[in-house]
Amino acid sequence: MNRRPAVRETTGVGSLISGPDPVLVGILNVTPDSFSDGGEFFGAEPAVIQAEKMLDDGARMIDVGGESTRPGSDPVSPEEELRRVIPVVQGILEARPEAIVSIDTYRASTAETVLDAGARVINDVTALGGIRRWRAW
Repeated sequence: MNRRPAVRETTGVGSLISGPDPVLVGILNVTPDSFSDGGEFFGAEPAVIQAEKMLDDGARMIDVGGESTRPGSDPVSPEEELRRVIPVVQGILEARPEAIVSIDTYRASTAETVLDAGARVINDVTALGGIRRWRAW
């Protein structure tokens, strides 16, 4: 079987990765109560190091989330979410300018700010369910 590597079709917001193979997405939760890593990557430095490791291990995109969606988790303010994710997104893109970064948020204001910081994809757990907030954006 002769497979081509996955390639980016554009370099801006909404860039697509296409190719015959599945695309691995590294999930990077920068919360103190992450269900998957127990808060191990809470903070910019450990999070960026983990993102680089995931990219080295074959991830094609890093999905950064700053608010836990696990059952029973406490919501955080939009300001706290940004305080958690912006330094991580900036750090990833400083270390790996070619990286594709996704923001995991349900807030249009967070998405807009993080896209301005260099993320290219929005991962909204509500599937844009709160359409009014997105229309205003």
